[in-house]
Amino acid sequence: MDRFRQIDHDFLLRFPAGLSDPAWLELGKKHRSVNTVIALCQQELTQPALARAIAQGRYAQITEACRQIIGRCSTVSTFEKMAFRNYLGFGDVHPAFVQALHDVLFCFGPASFEHFVDALSLCRHDKNANAAKWPIVTCFLAYSDPERHVCIKPTTIKTLAARLGIDIAYQARPNYATYQRVQEMVREFRRHSRLAADQNNIIAQAVMYCTV
Repeated sequence: MDRFRQIDHDFLLRFPAGLSDPAWLELGKKHRSVNTVIALCQQELTQPALARAIAQGRYAQITEACRQIIGRCSTVSTFEKMAFRNYLGFGDVHPAFVQALHDVLFCFGPASFEHFVDALSLCRHDKNANAAKWPIVTCFLAYSDPERHVCIKPTTIKTLAARLGIDIAYQARPNYATYQRVQEMVREFRRHSRLAADQNNIIAQAVMYCTV
């Protein structure tokens, strides 16, 4: 059996009715904030809103929206949420953060990804405010555009990649090369999956994660 179709097979062993299975729907209640986080990203982190904040030097609305997004995101751990909240407590990082967020969302590529990680690393001297973590970096991307982007939870994604025999070139510091490989892994799963073919990447990843 194809390694990606095996995921569908294993998922159906656990949830025989697929994405309509009562046990799957019950599990989804633990992540009911997903739609709220997507809405926050798509309503608050628009290109005009970010550009206006940058032009006017007024960042409070954007940083508050980001605090709420991370606070409600179930893929971000409690420790990481605290680190991000502490990071935003340093007001002098707000200009660099908002500029880098704008660029990674609307000019996505190797340079903007690296600059976003750099911006989130500005408080790394404070061990309680180092926000340059995979779940934080990728949360903004995935929930702003779940058709294109992916979330990365390090332990789970490494286990999944090992199961599929895929080298994602994992490094603890978020980097574009690893991100691209994970993106392609999820895209490939959606191409082969009957369950996730018509779902966004957040649902596709949830299906994958339930089998490891």
